[in-house]
Formats: sequence, structure tokens, C-alpha cells
Amino acid sequence: MRLVSIADDYVDLLSSRDREFMQKHGRPCVLLVRLRFRVKRHDFAVPLRSNIAPNVPKEQYFALPPRPATRPKCRHGVHYIKMFPVRRCLVRRFRTEGNAYYEKLVAILDTNQSRLVRECQAYLDEYERLGKPCFAVDLDKALELMESI
Repeated sequence: MRLVSIADDYVDLLSSRDREFMQKHGRPCVLLVRLRFRVKRHDFAVPLRSNIAPNVPKEQYFALPPRPATRPKCRHGVHYIKMFPVRRCLVRRFRTEGNAYYEKLVAILDTNQSRLVRECQAYLDEYERLGKPCFAVDLDKALELMESI
């Protein structure tokens, strides 16, 4: 598993068109490659979030150890409904060396790689079948924007 950040221009483009897109520049994301969506295969980035509400269904995120910024009763994790398509040319390296917390996260993500891929693919399959859930990134619009650049 790779932790990455996304090019600022792409973040600005997506966040200007979709209010559910996580706008923070430099936000760490998990890069998942070659997931199936709308018949084609795409690369996706899934952001890490610090304050996932306690009432969010557990199948919508993969829990990670809390950060200092995580509020009481909230969760920190990989939030599937905030995933978005990305091209590899838009991916930037997220440095984890020397940061014990992020090195621990990478180890946890590596150990659970097959689970993350399986759960993200299940989310995409459900998105295709049932449509966009509340508070989710509009993947169709994001794909259209990605293809336009």
C-alpha cells in the first residue's frame, strides 16, 4: 500500500465541482490501483480522515489508530465514500520516513491490503447498483473531470 497526496490543481478542480470532496491540500490518501468501475478499470485514491462520526456504518471505512486531532468518540480511518479516481501523473509522494505514526499506518495498511481492496471494490459495485450514497463523492462527475484534463 502506498500513502500518497494528490496534485493541488486536481484537488482544487474536484473540490470546486463537488462539495463532498475532501479539500485539504496534502491530505494523505491510500492509492488503490486498477479497481473496476463502470466496466473500465481506474486508479482510485481513498483519503484518510480524522473525524469520522460514530454513527457512520462500519462498512464505509477502515478504522486506524486515532490521531491527536481525532475528537472523542470519532474514528480515524480510510473513508471509502470519499474515494475518487486519479491518474498516476497526479499522485505525489507522501513522506512517512521518520514519522513513527505514519510508518505504523503503512504497516497496518500493508497487512490489510487485500481487505481494503475487497471492501473498496464492494463499495464501487454498490455505488454502480444503487447510486451515490449521501455524503459521497460523485464518482461519475469526478471521472468526467479527470478525463477532461
